[in-house]
Amino acid sequence: MTRQEFFELIDTGREIEFYYDGKGYSITRPDEILNLDCLSFCEFDKEPTDVDTFEELCEIQVNGKSLISIIESLDEDAFRIF
Repeated sequence: MTRQEFFELIDTGREIEFYYDGKGYSITRPDEILNLDCLSFCEFDKEPTDVDTFEELCEIQVNGKSLISIIESLDEDAFRIF
């Protein structure tokens, strides 16, 4: 997935799930559920990391890699988009 495709999904409020290195992750906009204006990233069944901007989301570190580098490295079929 390209950075632009990722941005468009996030910008339109889509929820994204993917697996990386044997673990599941999700990206959501909890504003619809909790009335918060942020982006939320988490490993399944763990506490989320909430950020305010797309750029901050891209820079979240997972096993020493930025989230955007992971997103860009995965095949399209690695994602579930809601």
